[in-house]
Amino acid sequence: MMILIAGTAKSGKSRYAETRLDNLSGSPKIYMAMSKIIDDEMRERVKNHQAMRAGKGFVTVEGFVIDEVPRDSAVLIESLTAWTANEMFNDNGAVDRNVVVKKIFGDILRLRERADDVVIVSDDIFSDGGGYDALTEEYVRALAELTVKIAGTADEVVEVISGTAARLKSSQPHDTEHYHASNSTQH
Repeated sequence: MMILIAGTAKSGKSRYAETRLDNLSGSPKIYMAMSKIIDDEMRERVKNHQAMRAGKGFVTVEGFVIDEVPRDSAVLIESLTAWTANEMFNDNGAVDRNVVVKKIFGDILRLRERADDVVIVSDDIFSDGGGYDALTEEYVRALAELTVKIAGTADEVVEVISGTAARLKSSQPHDTEHYHASNSTQH
């Protein structure tokens, strides 16, 4: 099963994704940490995410490392947003958007063949209406294209808003779900 979970920053999407992964059949549970720690704020967010999954049996790997994913596992990719940025902006400069989209989507399809379950977290950065420089616009387009492609092939698509999850697409007809994170800090 492949699930795409999208939402704005600090909406509760990561907590929801971890909860969903806990309830899936794949084992072991792999957490692919895609963010690079570039400042104190990111360091604090990583620390909070580590605390959220402490004691839940996750095996954490840094970056997309498909060869380290055992067959029949459940994988949480945290996050498509960071992964796209890492691929697009590297030490050699910016990479063409089309190359990035093709590579990441291909990697996700390969992972889906290998793992029982794949949960992908992505930030909704498309609706802020901001006018960005050309390079940032290319990044936003790459992330949007990937989100559309993944949503098209995913078994489920969920949007998390203010700690409440709404299932937008499901492999089950007329299947809806409402989740609300309570008594917790939203991430």
